[in-house]
Amino acid sequence: MARLKKKTIIFGSSGDIGKKIKQVLNKDKILEINSKNLDLGNIEQVENFETNFIPDNIIFVSAKNNPKDFLSLSNREIQEIFNINFISFIKILKKLLKKIIKAKKKCKIVIITSLYSRVGRSQRAIYSISKHALLGLTRNLAVELGPKGITVNAVSPGYVDTKMTRNNLTLKQINFLKSKTPLKKIILPNDIARIVKILLDDETKSITGQEIIVDGGISINGSFGL
Repeated sequence: MARLKKKTIIFGSSGDIGKKIKQVLNKDKILEINSKNLDLGNIEQVENFETNFIPDNIIFVSAKNNPKDFLSLSNREIQEIFNINFISFIKILKKLLKKIIKAKKKCKIVIITSLYSRVGRSQRAIYSISKHALLGLTRNLAVELGPKGITVNAVSPGYVDTKMTRNNLTLKQINFLKSKTPLKKIILPNDIARIVKILLDDETKSITGQEIIVDGGISINGSFGL
């Protein structure tokens, strides 16, 4: 699919998935938002964030996942995860959308969610809830912004070979996941990046409000369980 050069904002460009997305969109003019230039956990910084960059594409990848029993989480930890995974994004998105609509630009928004946007798991409560929220945001904004020519879609990865996955899972757990995945592997950041690129293509402008699951098939395996 041919794709014209665009102006793209990537939230979370310094993570493993964000880096791959940046690579596959290397012809775009990219504004990176990551922990080096904006702390999404700090709402004061977020509310003071301003940019004259009016994007054609917005990609949200930022996430924090700190496995911990729900009752052991402090209020500060809960707030920080929600800020990074959801609240800060919607605050900045509102600002960006007002500029996009005023400029009468079309725009494509792709939000990286997770399999945990549809299932639960022990020690993943706040991460999972934040991903549920992102999926709800995807569907509702697709309805609200569609008449303005703005599409909103989600990509929900399964278990991706990233630093976060390897920090949160043992090698034994990773090998178990591979055994339960029809493709017998955990997926790669590039697998996610390629789907994002397809959704941003001009030829996919009729796709909106959708969740594309990229998980090697593990979510359809009835015998799966950790």
